[in-house]
Amino acid sequence: LEDGLVLPVQCNQENTDGTEDDYEDFGDTDWSSENTEDTDSTQKSFPEFSAKIQEALADLNRQMFIKLNWSSPRDATWIGFNSSLKVTSLSQLFLLLKSSDFVTHDLTQPFKFCEDKDSVQAKVDYSLVLRKWIDVNPGTEFRCFVRKKEVIAISQRDNTNFYEHIAKQESSIKQDILSFFREHIQDKFPLDNYVFDVIRVKKDKVILVDFNPFGELTDPLFFSWDELRAGELEFDFRYATDSSGVQPHPYRHYSVPRDFVDLSTGSDPHKLIDLLKLQQQRQGHVEEDSDDSDENDENETEVS
Repeated sequence: LEDGLVLPVQCNQENTDGTEDDYEDFGDTDWSSENTEDTDSTQKSFPEFSAKIQEALADLNRQMFIKLNWSSPRDATWIGFNSSLKVTSLSQLFLLLKSSDFVTHDLTQPFKFCEDKDSVQAKVDYSLVLRKWIDVNPGTEFRCFVRKKEVIAISQRDNTNFYEHIAKQESSIKQDILSFFREHIQDKFPLDNYVFDVIRVKKDKVILVDFNPFGELTDPLFFSWDELRAGELEFDFRYATDSSGVQPHPYRHYSVPRDFVDLSTGSDPHKLIDLLKLQQQRQGHVEEDSDDSDENDENETEVS
């Protein structure tokens, strides 16, 4: 983390594998002699780790999905190729990991929002999980909330889009997911409260994707954590019933400067005040320039 977005030495070869024509716009610069000392002093080297990643890429047909123990770098898709989490090279893997706030949180403050965080002393054995990449229709993904070992809610996973087929297949989708839960998860998963994600590929075929903590770190999507925790919620399945029900992309603010987000949401009133003051000053300068221009025009008229 300490070297920011500087990629390790092992990525250099990937970034210089182009043909001579790819670099003709840069002229006759001798790249090998430029800033050699700076590069050597800032770039890290992870030869064994990089070699294992390259082996895994080869085994997985150079298309894979990555995540740590808890989180994937899904907030860093803005820096990924085609805004995707698909990893096809060592450089893409490092860029996604280094650009993700979710990954940074897992590595530096994994228990920050836990109720018993003050008593947690466990050393985390981190794992980088590499999975074969599979293209998934986001309209088939669902998030399920379990409280006291019972599913209390199911939500459309991609709440930024409207999928017409969900309303048409609502009953069979619920039945397939609940049947899958009772058969494969309910009596086998050790916790009482948790969240799990599934893909309902087609009727009678459900695939488990991941487990998540039952709390604020997990996006409640079409629900709120107040109602999920209250214990008064009867089983509910929520999804976008039309295009007006979709929500803004939850990770949109990770790809723009933080100030833009604070201004657009009103979360920091001081920045809004500063912006208004700046706008007022700019308006004053425009008026002064306009007055000076009018005076110059009058003087030119008198002289003529």
